[in-house]
Amino acid sequence: MKIKASERMGSSDGHFLASQQEAIKKLTTAGHNVINLERGNPDLPTFPSILKAFEKAALNPINHGYPPYGGKDSLKKAIISFYQQEYGASLTMDEITIFSGSLSALTALPMALVNPGEAVLTPNPSFFGYQTGIHMAGGKSISMDLKEENNYLPNLDDFTSENLEQAKLMFLNYPHNPTGAGASSDFFEDVVRFAKENNIIVAHDFAYADINFNQKSPSFMQAKGSKDVGIEIYTLSKTFNMAGWRIAFAVGNKQVIHLLNQYIRSSVGGTFGAIQDAVAFGLENSKEERNQLRQTYAARRKLVLDKLTSANLDVLPSAGTFFLWVKLPNGLDDVTFANDLLQKEKVALVPGSTFGSSGQGYLRISLVSNINDLNEGINRLINYLIQTN
Repeated sequence: MKIKASERMGSSDGHFLASQQEAIKKLTTAGHNVINLERGNPDLPTFPSILKAFEKAALNPINHGYPPYGGKDSLKKAIISFYQQEYGASLTMDEITIFSGSLSALTALPMALVNPGEAVLTPNPSFFGYQTGIHMAGGKSISMDLKEENNYLPNLDDFTSENLEQAKLMFLNYPHNPTGAGASSDFFEDVVRFAKENNIIVAHDFAYADINFNQKSPSFMQAKGSKDVGIEIYTLSKTFNMAGWRIAFAVGNKQVIHLLNQYIRSSVGGTFGAIQDAVAFGLENSKEERNQLRQTYAARRKLVLDKLTSANLDVLPSAGTFFLWVKLPNGLDDVTFANDLLQKEKVALVPGSTFGSSGQGYLRISLVSNINDLNEGINRLINYLIQTN
């Protein structure tokens, strides 16, 4: 019997990263030392104090039953305290909901808000996960081209009246994956005005909130009126090395949070209570570890940035994230280059066009490897570029 997927599932079989992972596996099996600089998965472990908090919480019988939809009150109180201390942003209990990872939240947003035929303003380039929920909801994506000359911020005056009439939702993500670009509080103020004028809901993906270098990354919740127009999604995956724990939260507009809670009840359910307790502990007690993590990424960033700029490559210094965005010289095709680099030099990078048409001609380099691997991988990359020129 042949089983076909529903149209709403789409197809990811041909996605570059899937084929690249298969190629890496074959090379590794054949005995090659592949240096993987394409990953978005932190290489460092979860903070030990959070692990101890989880062990204790896991033994508590109250956590062995179904967790409350939308999250435990104890975690919500910790989030309220965290946002007040970190960003000076005030939240209430009904402005928070808990998800099993940020991808669940990003998928839920279009499913809860977008009708078939309605549009979502989506950054280009951007994390490809935004497209999943849009497709499943029957919506369509309107590209917001992020250009170097505009510091990889969308031009809010770029949209046609037809685009604005169709748009229901806007995704933003700063610090930005894949470029590492940052946004200012002034930009978020402009976004709030834009959203109010055009009746568009804003969803700010704050995945790399805590990984910043020159200055602290602002929260969208700090912008005056932000809770009138949208929400922010915060994941523990990157900033607390908790990718495998699959936990995130959304904060902001009460109506949107209410709709997301309805979606959680009817689909994904709750998150294991012991994980929620461990996150509550981490938010309140991990300042020193978070500072150390930033320093680690800053040292890795400096190594790679110095090497690439010394080789006269055009690199965005990056305001945050654990990525660097590199422009290929001489109009080289990014997909061909990435495939050839893997096969010939055994270094895996992600071509920029994987993240959208505006990423053509760029490479994304990940910093989630130790200093020795980063050093060797960048040396191989530079030597290969010299050979191809």
